[in-house]
Amino acid sequence: MEPTSQSVAGSGNRVLRDGLTVAGTIVAILAISLLPLLTPLVMHPVLDAAQSAAWLGSDPETTHALSDRTVGELLFGPGTFAFQLPAGVPFYDPAEIDHLRDARTLLWLLFGAGTLAVLGMGVALVRSDRADRIVRAISLGGAVTVIGVVVIGVVGFVAFEPMFELFHRIFFPGGNWAFDPRTERLVQLYPYAFWQLIAAGLGIVAGVLGCITWLAARWIAGPESRIAST
Repeated sequence: MEPTSQSVAGSGNRVLRDGLTVAGTIVAILAISLLPLLTPLVMHPVLDAAQSAAWLGSDPETTHALSDRTVGELLFGPGTFAFQLPAGVPFYDPAEIDHLRDARTLLWLLFGAGTLAVLGMGVALVRSDRADRIVRAISLGGAVTVIGVVVIGVVGFVAFEPMFELFHRIFFPGGNWAFDPRTERLVQLYPYAFWQLIAAGLGIVAGVLGCITWLAARWIAGPESRIAST
C-alpha cells in the first residue's frame, strides 16, 4: 500500500516537531547553563584567577564592582554602559560600549529563545497525544548537547583562540570585537584567560545538565513509558 499524502504530511510534521524539540532542548540547556556563570559567586573568583585587577591596574574589590556593574547592565539595563571611574573618567570608550550593547542583544536573544523553547515543549507535552515521543526528543537533545560539549571542548583545548575568533566573526559580524589590551578596559577587565575559564565553566555546566536531561527523559519515556500516550 502506497502512503497517502496525508500520512506523508503527518510524518513530515512529526520529524519537524522532533527536530525543533531537539534544537529547543539544546538552546534551553545553554541558556540555563549560562545563568549561574553571570553571578558574583562565579564571576569574582574567575576575575581573580584571570588576574583582571592586574590588567586594570586596580584592586580586586574595584575590579569586582566594575564587573558587577557591567553584568548588571547586560542583564537588567539600561544598557548604556556609560558609568565612570571615581575620577570622573568614562570607563568604556564608544567602541567598547557598542560591543557591549551587541553582546546584550545576543544574550537576551539566547534567554528569549530558551524561554520560548521551554514554554513550547511544555505546551506540546500537554497537548500532544504522543507525549512519550516528545520526551524522547528531549532526551536526544540532552545527548546531543553532551556530545557537542565534548567535541567542542576537545577542539577548544587545542585551538581555543581560532574558535574564539570564529565565534566573534559569526555573532559580531560588524567587526567591533577586537580591542587593544594595552589601552582598552573591556579586555583588561575581561582578559583572554577569563574567557577560557568561563568557556570551560559553561561546558561543564551544560554537559552536566545535558546528562541529567538525557537520562531523566530517557527514564521517563523508557520501554515502559511513565507518561500517558495513545
